[in-house]
Amino acid sequence: MIVKFSKHGKGKASGVLDYLLTEKESGILDYLLKEEGRKGTLVPRTHAKVLYGDPVLTEHLINTTSHKTKYKSGYLSFSERADEISEADKKRIMQEFEAVIFCGLDSDQYDILWVEHADKDIDKTHPVGRLELNFVIPCQELRSGKAFQPYYEPADQKRVNAWKNIINSEVKTIKGKPLSDPNDPKRKRLVNPYSSNAPRPSPFDAKAYTKKDVDKDEETIANPPNRKLLEEAIKRRLLMDWQNGITMNRRGVLRRLEQWGLKINRGNSEKTLSVTSSKLTNKNGKPMGVRLKGGMFEKGFDGYKFKPEVKEESHSAYDCTDSRNERAQLDKEHLATGIEIKEVYHQARYGNGPEPLVADKGVKQELEVAKSAPTETYRPGF
Repeated sequence: MIVKFSKHGKGKASGVLDYLLTEKESGILDYLLKEEGRKGTLVPRTHAKVLYGDPVLTEHLINTTSHKTKYKSGYLSFSERADEISEADKKRIMQEFEAVIFCGLDSDQYDILWVEHADKDIDKTHPVGRLELNFVIPCQELRSGKAFQPYYEPADQKRVNAWKNIINSEVKTIKGKPLSDPNDPKRKRLVNPYSSNAPRPSPFDAKAYTKKDVDKDEETIANPPNRKLLEEAIKRRLLMDWQNGITMNRRGVLRRLEQWGLKINRGNSEKTLSVTSSKLTNKNGKPMGVRLKGGMFEKGFDGYKFKPEVKEESHSAYDCTDSRNERAQLDKEHLATGIEIKEVYHQARYGNGPEPLVADKGVKQELEVAKSAPTETYRPGF
């Protein structure tokens, strides 16, 4: 399981709620509407259900706040499918996440909406997709009306990551298997094969990558038709170079990109690399950046660590009992310290303020998981 927070949050609630709860109806009428530049009919999203919260209340709180940042959204993403994790464990995960985010606050001081998605990677043999627990939090403390920031990375990342690691080590699937650990060396990939809004890609196969494929990708890199195709071509060529021992470190990757006529952008993060092509520009004529993700694009990239035999050795060392116990103890210490610091901050900022702004909100009832989504009560643009 991984935790992701969105950068969106300054617009109306309908944007995030429409995404979570609805989808465009398919059919000839909606095709014609799209052709005319009009929105299609929105219907309840398949494989989506509200686990906890009230979409109408959440929308009202977001749309009526005067604060610049109106909401914080994100998701807990699992490799496991939605029917592989028990409803009791889903409930535990949501409750503990709230305890980590809202340290020291009472339940009537905040609002949160939880929506389950189970529509990722569905196929003929897997009718239920991977589990995503999506959340939306209005950025307002409900008693005082003050701005509330649920997650600020420099202050909160260590605490949230520690909690994530604990959940991944303690929660099991309904078959008794541990949750997938994103930190396990065997799961680290040279490149991130996923592109936004793209279907699941086929794994790169060096043996099936012919000279014709190489030439086609180099032509795409030289004259890219769009960002998505450019990104995919760069990754395939670099993977082939890694197979041939050419791009085994950061310097080799940068040199290869420059040989292809790509410009390395400044201000790259520790984990990603951004490049531009003079042949790919936006409507204003400015080069469009392509952000490359994966181990190959990290600053400390060492290609030998991605050799199968080396990854297996690293996994064995990572997964031994002593290593697991040491990590578990450190995570518990980071979580406890982080919660203590955040509780002090929340108490100092909000304390025991006036009565809640939302009348009759009362104390939140206990989470009730696995009820069908009340999407019929939600109307976009409330």
